Amino acid sequence: MRIGGIVDISTVDWYGNVTLMVFAAGCNFRCHYCQNSSLIPLDSGQEVGVEVIEERIRENRMLLDALGVTGGEPTLQPEALKEVYELARRWDLKTLLDTNGSRPRVIESLLSQGLVDHVALDIKAPLNPGDYCRVIGLRDCRRVVENVERSLEVCVDYGVSLEIRTTVAPGLSDGEDFIREIARTIKGKYKVYFLQQFNPLTDVLDPELKERGFTSRETLLHLAQVAVEEGLTEVYIKTQEKGLERVG
Repeated sequence: MRIGGIVDISTVDWYGNVTLMVFAAGCNFRCHYCQNSSLIPLDSGQEVGVEVIEERIRENRMLLDALGVTGGEPTLQPEALKEVYELARRWDLKTLLDTNGSRPRVIESLLSQGLVDHVALDIKAPLNPGDYCRVIGLRDCRRVVENVERSLEVCVDYGVSLEIRTTVAPGLSDGEDFIREIARTIKGKYKVYFLQQFNPLTDVLDPELKERGFTSRETLLHLAQVAVEEGLTEVYIKTQEKGLERVG
């Protein structure tokens, strides 16, 4: 797998599980707020064999509950991703996939083989091409939106544990109507919705956005309440100040 790095112990990527996180390199989006922008190029990072990941598991196994793969976009490397999850199964670890939902066939293949226990799916914007393109930095997002919708359906069809995430960035994805439309789309079918605080201290792609600073906790609380008003029953915010907080 071509990776940008490994975090041996994470307690924030899948709450309730101590997780070894692998950062797959390469992404098909160019989100303005991306905090791992150095991993966007398909030739970024370095290629490693599965034995490198296995050694990190071996060193930390007594502490670990799970192995997760994030990015970049992991589903761009389907065969390597499958191999990593098979490795996790051999070590009796639960598995997390963090994805932008653009490759539903890969997600379905992994789920059909029983290789993924939990999916964290980023919904970048309301599911229409205009809003999606504005956030992810592409020119034509019709197929992207269709694929994200299909990924949501696949996760429901297979009954996998699913959390939907939206990063709230100042002036880009922090509008009340923006969040309200996402909430209207997902209510009734999907259980858990996370609103994530934009972090300007990371490797942000858009330097102008980086200058705007953190999204305030107050903004996130307000938008979470908007999502609750639209009928979502399990809404959380995630901030630097307070960590994970349930709002609805």
